[in-house]
Amino acid sequence: MPNDPPFAKKVMLVAGVAVVLLLAWQLVNILLLVFASVLGAVILRALADLIEKPFRLSSGLALALAVVLIVILFALLSALFGATVRDNVRGLIDQLPSAWDAVRSQIGEESWLMRALERGGQAALTGNMVSRIGGFLGTAVDTITNIVLVVFSALYIAAQPNLYHHGLLKLFPPHDRTRIDAALSRCGAALRSWLFGQAIAMVVVGLLTWAGLSALSVSSSLALGLFAGIAEFVPVLGPIIAAMPALIIAFSQDPKLALWVLLLFLMIQQIEGNVLQPLIQGKLVALPPAIALFSIIAFAVLFGVMGALLAAPLAVVTLVLVEDLYVRTIEEAEAPASAEVPASAQGGDTP
Repeated sequence: MPNDPPFAKKVMLVAGVAVVLLLAWQLVNILLLVFASVLGAVILRALADLIEKPFRLSSGLALALAVVLIVILFALLSALFGATVRDNVRGLIDQLPSAWDAVRSQIGEESWLMRALERGGQAALTGNMVSRIGGFLGTAVDTITNIVLVVFSALYIAAQPNLYHHGLLKLFPPHDRTRIDAALSRCGAALRSWLFGQAIAMVVVGLLTWAGLSALSVSSSLALGLFAGIAEFVPVLGPIIAAMPALIIAFSQDPKLALWVLLLFLMIQQIEGNVLQPLIQGKLVALPPAIALFSIIAFAVLFGVMGALLAAPLAVVTLVLVEDLYVRTIEEAEAPASAEVPASAQGGDTP
């Protein structure tokens, strides 16, 4: 009689999977930081590969040179545009409260919209002021700590990608490692392509927003364009969030100007969605808008702001894994059965 009956093995397997899922849920913030580090490593490794192949450098030297070039680029941008960007950002921060007051006066204090906004603001500001300030400071410290952790982790992963790749493969049974290896490699290529296309879209949207708002004489146009470019990293919802401060400032200047700003953002999104994205992502990685929207909402509900920020690349990885490890497995399992159909049909026709 076997030592472990099949039923007992199934129970142990289900219990093991439940324990792993529970542990992953408890460590979800750490896992999101790990994924953010992998994204950073993909970016660093892509830049290092561009340097390594033409100049025939070693992998480590190419990575070090890529990091140095990134630091030099940020230093040059800070020297050339840092003062202007700081002035624009400071002006935007100073102007938004007074612009909001102007919007309130133009809409009317007694309108249903203003009453709803006031109630929402009062609900958000309930509680002790000291605890709110302490919570804000704690969040700021946690954010800075997480950024530093992600940067250094990305450097470590980019320096030895094969070490972590093969270490992850050892977690799976030997007979599955070939398929998992191919899926992980395809995930890396998909992330690299998506990040490349998204970086181009962020730059183009930021520049178009800056140029359009400058042409409309909207104040703090550079800061608003920078914000729009950064928000483009989050598909669908990012552009909506980026338009809000621009609309507030424009409405405080002139309600007709706010209409033109709204048309500007709609036009930029039409260009981005119908011209730019098909050109960039058509040959790279296409993330369907509906999947992007629902993934952002789902990850935001489950994991908060960080989940929303990483929702799109997580969706890209999930699509690749589902296609490689689930869809192809079903297709390969159904292929022999479908191949037997003509043979059986021919046998039925023989007298």
